[in-house]
Amino acid sequence: MTSFLYTLKSLSLAFLLLLPVAGLAANDDSDDDEDKDLWIDLSLDEIAKELSNPVTGLATIDNVFEYRFYQGDLPAADDEQAYIYKFRPSLPIRLSNGKNLIFRATVPINGEQPIYAADEQYSPFLIRQIASTIPTDGTFDNRHGHTHLADISFDVAYGGVSDNGFISMYGIATVWPSSQDLSQSRDQVLIGPDLAFGKMTDWGVYGAQFTHLTRVSGEDEWDTNMTAIKIFFSYGLGNGWQVFSNPVIEYDWEADPDNELFLPLGAGISKTTNIGSMPIKLSFEIQKYIVSPDSIGPDWLFTFNFTPVFKNPWQK
Repeated sequence: MTSFLYTLKSLSLAFLLLLPVAGLAANDDSDDDEDKDLWIDLSLDEIAKELSNPVTGLATIDNVFEYRFYQGDLPAADDEQAYIYKFRPSLPIRLSNGKNLIFRATVPINGEQPIYAADEQYSPFLIRQIASTIPTDGTFDNRHGHTHLADISFDVAYGGVSDNGFISMYGIATVWPSSQDLSQSRDQVLIGPDLAFGKMTDWGVYGAQFTHLTRVSGEDEWDTNMTAIKIFFSYGLGNGWQVFSNPVIEYDWEADPDNELFLPLGAGISKTTNIGSMPIKLSFEIQKYIVSPDSIGPDWLFTFNFTPVFKNPWQK
């Protein structure tokens, strides 16, 4: 099993890393103006706004570094921390009607994570479900140095921006049990709808993305029904600078009372610039959870992203 997971990790990363290389090769073979990079005629402010749009026609690789501080009623929950790196490529295919068919993947690499050990090991999602009966005489095992591949997500969506700036997206989100540490994984295949609606304006972008994931196969000892609403808001300051806020509100329908809701508030700053001819967006955001699961849940979230734009082999 371990060998299989390492192979899956290697193949996934190799495939995803080859996407920009394929794009470079495809575009280098063509001098047709219709196949030029979408960002060529855009200003830095316009590129920054496009990168805030969930159905952008730009092909990107989002690199996300998250660091969380925790709080909760369990012993020493207030001392817990976690960090995750997410490799997230997004590849849109422009259709003849001007809309995009978008393929996205998220490959998370977990570092330190809070695992509660009592009579057995409990990850945060399981703690939420059995909060009223979980033993209170346990301790947290942070698993220092235990960096591993977590569950990979693959999404496909269809959408675009209308002439009046209205954003719409309709898709399917999936999660696959690829984790190398089953103490941190649901060990389930999850699937559900992925919808987004918003508006592009002269000053920026705003809207919301709605996702619901439920178990369709895998471990049946527990169930999964998670709803997430990601707010996307950005305001342009000029010269590629933006202030933005991207909180993700989550609700765990399977959790015990007072452990269902995640409600963060926060804001960040971003800068879009060029490295050579490649646009890249750098951003930093801080979020405070004003509602978080009582047993253990995030208290503060610090996120750093860098997102290069690469040549798209299917751009037309």
